[in-house]
Amino acid sequence: MTGALIYDNLCAFYGASQILHGVSFQVDKGSVACLLGLNGMGKTTTLRATMGLVDRTDGKIILNGQELRGPTHRRSKMGVTLVPEDRKVFAGLTVEENLRVAQRKAAQGDDFKMNDAIEIFPRLGERLGQKAGTLSGGEQQMLVVARAMLANPHYMMLDEPTEGLAPSYVDAIRDSIDAARKRGIGIILVEQSLPLALAVGDRFYVMENGQIIKFFERKEVVADPNRLANMLTVE
Repeated sequence: MTGALIYDNLCAFYGASQILHGVSFQVDKGSVACLLGLNGMGKTTTLRATMGLVDRTDGKIILNGQELRGPTHRRSKMGVTLVPEDRKVFAGLTVEENLRVAQRKAAQGDDFKMNDAIEIFPRLGERLGQKAGTLSGGEQQMLVVARAMLANPHYMMLDEPTEGLAPSYVDAIRDSIDAARKRGIGIILVEQSLPLALAVGDRFYVMENGQIIKFFERKEVVADPNRLANMLTVE
């Protein structure tokens, strides 16, 4: 199927240890798929496997009808990007330089430009000449998300983008997700904040021990939010 990012029986290994056990799900363009679950269940490994950052994988990842394979830079050029949880910025470059180095024209349609990123994250507009390494944690998170958007990918993966952020920064991240979805970018969101996931998600996949054990459509979660919340609670 074109116009989708499809995981087909994905298995992933670090050394001899198997972390993912036959993960299968789909992300459509312009939709948000939330990967949920307790820590250590395989959510981040799924994102890293997408970018070719684990030791070995079996199964397939299909990106818009083509198998996603090869080194990370090739996968990025095919149209998928990852915002990792460790907020890697180019510390010695200014905010503006960080943004410009990431900018890539969209293959088709309406692409994100510098002004769009600043409109979503006004704080970055106030810091354009400042070295990225001197930004606060929240500002750095906004910068890495804006940088990913300016790459104009087909699919964007966000790994715990609001962890430790103040509410105003969380609102900005939510705005960026909404803006990306409106431009047809498919999103995989790994997020401990269930309120954010419920606010933006279209599909919800619960992971346990490297497998997807439950899948919910948005209408099911909206009808009974506690059903999902109860699955994510440590007893």
